[in-house]
Amino acid sequence: MPRLAAFATDCAITFDGRKIPARTGESIASALLAAGIPLVARSAKYHRPRGPFCLAGSCGSCLVRAGGMPGQRACRTACRDGLRVTSQNAFPGAAHDLLGAIDLVFPRGIDHHHLMTGFAPANRAAVAFSRRLAGMGRLPDTLPPAAAAPGEDVFDALVVGAGPAGLGAAEALAAARRRILLAEAEPALGGRLRARLGLPGEPDAAWPVRVADAVRAAGGEAAAGGVVLGLWRDGGTPLALLREPERLRLVRARRVVLCPGGHPEPPDIPGGDRPGVLAARGVLALLAEHGVLPGERIAVLGSGPEADAAAARLAEAGADARRVPEAVRVLGRGRVRALLLAGGARLPCDAAAVATPPLPAIDLARQLGAAVTLDAGRGAFAVQADASGRTSVPGLLAAGEATGITSTPAAAEAGRRAGAEAARA
Repeated sequence: MPRLAAFATDCAITFDGRKIPARTGESIASALLAAGIPLVARSAKYHRPRGPFCLAGSCGSCLVRAGGMPGQRACRTACRDGLRVTSQNAFPGAAHDLLGAIDLVFPRGIDHHHLMTGFAPANRAAVAFSRRLAGMGRLPDTLPPAAAAPGEDVFDALVVGAGPAGLGAAEALAAARRRILLAEAEPALGGRLRARLGLPGEPDAAWPVRVADAVRAAGGEAAAGGVVLGLWRDGGTPLALLREPERLRLVRARRVVLCPGGHPEPPDIPGGDRPGVLAARGVLALLAEHGVLPGERIAVLGSGPEADAAAARLAEAGADARRVPEAVRVLGRGRVRALLLAGGARLPCDAAAVATPPLPAIDLARQLGAAVTLDAGRGAFAVQADASGRTSVPGLLAAGEATGITSTPAAAEAGRRAGAEAARA
């Protein structure tokens, strides 16, 4: 039951020589998980097994060589018929990497800064050998095409992120007839709404489409797949560098509303980095959009309404899903085999979906010098914003999970307040 029958494949890729059925436009990670392949890479130094985790382009644990280009995120590279994908930094491949013995031979780690430094010839040999063991893949097969000079555009406001908060902000700004750019790094608008958790007060699935239509009707743009790489001030006006699939853009905006959400956090337990440990929201988005189940027995790690809803959605799709508030260890090397629970009980599973709150994405806010506050209980920083979304930086507003843990309805409402404030300003 790797992929639901209603979601037919229409192309094929190859991974380390194996033909993998796929759907045109879905990510490589999605196709591999549907084929029962969670292990796609090896870590750079110790060659530990690695696979997709966040499924949102933020963790970098699923780097592969795709179409002759090294270092491509499997969760961000779209499938097309005939695409050739290979694992990196492994011999002969990620599934059976002989260099993985490094992790077993050096259980306490390698101090490479002092490796054979007492004898110069031995040190040179050690450095040359280690360079062949580590790295992020070979150079590209061909030179990539030269990038065109970034174009420049001016908007009344830039909204970063199209989850509940970003959609709420865009909706308020469009209602005020402001020309805005709604930039979303994911390939589709919606953020956590794409997981279709069905929690109380959650907007219907058509809300992102209605907001995008309203933005365009007001003269603005809704850019899915648009990643804001940087944010700074140029002559007093916020300036953003936006990378879209086919171009780079410099975007000037009188106001910036940051709603980037958060980054999924892997479980802080031994084995928490094993292939098959996946962010629950990413798993549910793949299920909703491509019918992919990462396993037949799935443990949902976490507590609260979102974890309950995630377990229910997976069970509804046919998986043997069980919610587990916490575990003390992930068992298995090449992939998850079981969770060790407190008290010594073992829960067999072939995937673990982590449904814990994400860490607030504060990077862009800090680039402009916005104040952040530390939540000591969670060990995470969040952007400081008042009830109207104003931060410590004039012209910069923030809402949603970037400012702390919040429910979907609360995030949408906070976004509307921030958008209304930006429109007034």
